[in-house]
Amino acid sequence: AIDKQLNNSIARTYVLLSILNVALFRSSSAFINNSFSMYTVLFAYTCWFSNALSLSVFFIAFGSLCGWIYVAVLGIPIAIDIVFRRQRYIDFIKWSIISGLITLIPLTLIDSYYYGKLVITPLNHIRYNLLSKHGPTLYGTEPWTYYIINGLLNFNIIYPLAIVGIILTPFIDILIDRRKAAIPYTMIVSSIIIWMSLLWLQPHKEDRFVFPIYPLIILSASISINQIENLIPRLVRLIKLKRNSVLFVRRIFLYSIIIVHALLSISRTFAIVDGYSAPIRLLIHSNTTSIFEKSSDQHINVCIGKDWYRFPSHFLLPEKSHLVFLRSEFTGQLPKAYSHLKNATRLIENHFNDENKEEIDRY
Repeated sequence: AIDKQLNNSIARTYVLLSILNVALFRSSSAFINNSFSMYTVLFAYTCWFSNALSLSVFFIAFGSLCGWIYVAVLGIPIAIDIVFRRQRYIDFIKWSIISGLITLIPLTLIDSYYYGKLVITPLNHIRYNLLSKHGPTLYGTEPWTYYIINGLLNFNIIYPLAIVGIILTPFIDILIDRRKAAIPYTMIVSSIIIWMSLLWLQPHKEDRFVFPIYPLIILSASISINQIENLIPRLVRLIKLKRNSVLFVRRIFLYSIIIVHALLSISRTFAIVDGYSAPIRLLIHSNTTSIFEKSSDQHINVCIGKDWYRFPSHFLLPEKSHLVFLRSEFTGQLPKAYSHLKNATRLIENHFNDENKEEIDRY
């Protein structure tokens, strides 16, 4: 799709950068709504570049309603392109309504059945995070530099190149003669500006909030690299090198970025796996310990303290064992296990609050 809409060089660079990128490694394997939204945004932009506009609208709606409601803003460039540049506003309205109904009706029916009352999940999300007096700031705040440091950790040398790509795109659209049907570069990377502007305005910041635009950051870096490659012939003439050295210099430039980025990404990937996989390794090891074999006729408690959030899944626990919490310096609200009753999802449990206050019954 990138080859069709932009050019082969950008498409090639995008593939080489994304294959070993640590940010995509982490975000694509996480089982959270932010990762799901990243997939749907990627599908939406792929369809947009391929001129499958109705599918592009559908994937934005699908990712927003079933994944994370805020990714709807990443559909703004697509909407502007369809409505104003292509003048297909009737089609856009039709596709939006159909996509919304196809997604929201089954979502509402399923959620309402399991909760035993009318539930429109995206509205609940907005009501709590934007309209309530508490909101996400209960879970911590970070300085404005958080996403800069985070970007350098996840994208290393291509993060500054992505920023350069955003700056260059208006000049590319003005100076380079492209076919009229092509989507402007500025319109493509504007989604990064829109998304990061929203995130920077929020005091509560998390790495996972950037997941939906990870592929777009790599695309912006690829655009930047492509434009620098195009400048190399002029630089070669300026410093009076031989003309046949242009190809050699371009290859050295591209391969240097690819190799350095790959080495830094691989090293960080190994560091993350080595430094943060202990809880999973410990739980896997617990399945082989003799205490669980000797106590097969009774339940065993597996205790965890301040690292409660690292617990991956009950599927990794031995049979006839369950997780319990020990009191620690963490004083927020801990999760509570579902009831064993068939109507567990419909029960309104006691000892919950919307202020992230400690509930003693969890210990």
